[in-house]
Amino acid sequence: MALLLFAYPQEIYAQSKPPLEYQVKAAFLFNFTRFVRWPSLGGGNSPFVIGIAGNDPFGSYIDDLVNGERMGGHPLIVHRYTESDDMSNCNILFINVADIQKLKAILAQVQNLPVLTVSDADGFIKAGGIIRFYKDENHVKMEIKPAAARAAHLEVSAKLLQIARTDN
Repeated sequence: MALLLFAYPQEIYAQSKPPLEYQVKAAFLFNFTRFVRWPSLGGGNSPFVIGIAGNDPFGSYIDDLVNGERMGGHPLIVHRYTESDDMSNCNILFINVADIQKLKAILAQVQNLPVLTVSDADGFIKAGGIIRFYKDENHVKMEIKPAAARAAHLEVSAKLLQIARTDN
């Protein structure tokens, strides 16, 4: 058995789950589909896209979480973006970059578009982001900027706003 572990270490590593913190954040991203209203999701069977810009802390966990799920009749998919990709076609965008200038450049790409921007980066809300995850006593919590959501033509439910810290 030990020989099998050493013979295929990359496959075993790839199948491991991300840290619990990022499993919780992935679940939040998925559940935002229920607590945020988008102005239009396009016609037909176009996908509802959860995008990840920068380092992907979720791995295949988030893909498994949304596999087979739908949002208003649209299949949920996960798309990973490089910093130079056009991110305007996603509905939820988790931005995981450390450099504040890169963060601002990504936010500028989707400014005034119906894209729910999310990150756990310090300064994210001040840079124009909508939802920032933070930890408080080992719990993942949220800070929401309703004005940024309105500028993106998104309606955040009162239930979500009740459980978050808000920054107007």
